[in-house]
Amino acid sequence: MESIINVGNVPVKGIALGSGNMGEEGSDKARFEIMDKFAELGGVCFDTARLYAGGKADTSLGKWLRGFGNREAVVIVAKGCHPNRDTMHEHRLTREDVIGDLETSLKELQTDYADMYLLHRDFPKLPVCGIIDALDELVKSGKTKEVGVSNWTVGRIAEANEYAQKAGKAKLSVCQLHFSLGVTSPAQTLDVTHIPMNPYEFAWYKETGFPVMSFGTQGRGFFNRYALGLEQKPGSLQYYGHYPENFRRAERVKKLSEELGLPIAALLTAYVRDCGLNTIPLVAVSSIAQLEEVWRANDVKLSREQIGFLETGTRY
Repeated sequence: MESIINVGNVPVKGIALGSGNMGEEGSDKARFEIMDKFAELGGVCFDTARLYAGGKADTSLGKWLRGFGNREAVVIVAKGCHPNRDTMHEHRLTREDVIGDLETSLKELQTDYADMYLLHRDFPKLPVCGIIDALDELVKSGKTKEVGVSNWTVGRIAEANEYAQKAGKAKLSVCQLHFSLGVTSPAQTLDVTHIPMNPYEFAWYKETGFPVMSFGTQGRGFFNRYALGLEQKPGSLQYYGHYPENFRRAERVKKLSEELGLPIAALLTAYVRDCGLNTIPLVAVSSIAQLEEVWRANDVKLSREQIGFLETGTRY
């Protein structure tokens, strides 16, 4: 079941493909094969960022776009303004950062515009007016159709859009945030700029219908490795391993995937899509086989009872 989510004036069909860890490191050939398969399956939305692979993700996608030859048939989500990794407490949200990062990405992507441009992080002490003003410049110049954010709280999104409404500026249209069946927190991920989905954020997104693009949809492999009886990777344990609830959820994921005959990757993707929000599942894959497993989320629509079982263990 492929959903269509309208992000402002940009319709997004189905699953979005992330470029952060796609294919073999440094291999355009592997990346192109995955992107070719994604397009062949009917995928249209490609997510990239200046941060990924030191900008090489933008470059690879740009080469693929040139070979694909039909820019209008795809949706490109670009992201910029991530803080320097060694100074995450210092923002990169000046006008020069906001505009410059997108302009650099567009050159590497070999396109005149992005369909969406998202800011990778927030700095809550910074007034929203300057950020919105810079984003508005990009919309008015045609360099992006829609603007949004990543890892912003719903309070800051609402504040920014209140200003945009009063000032006649472009409003934020989407938020990309860590959203999966797994539960975690910034204290656990060791990144205070990281905003995972939580009950308060979820309630606002549900009430407003504001579009969400989920990253971390697969729970960093935690659920799949649990089902296969494999040792968890350190990063997955850091995010999820200290919450007993995640192990209970992993057991329920395993059970429901067996009952439905559905790969765990597909079930986790269907969960974020079908849980009641306007969600665009964003997935990262390293092989065509993984992509094909994820794509099977389109074979099912989870019921509210099945969602409830995954979350609470209540049988339907």
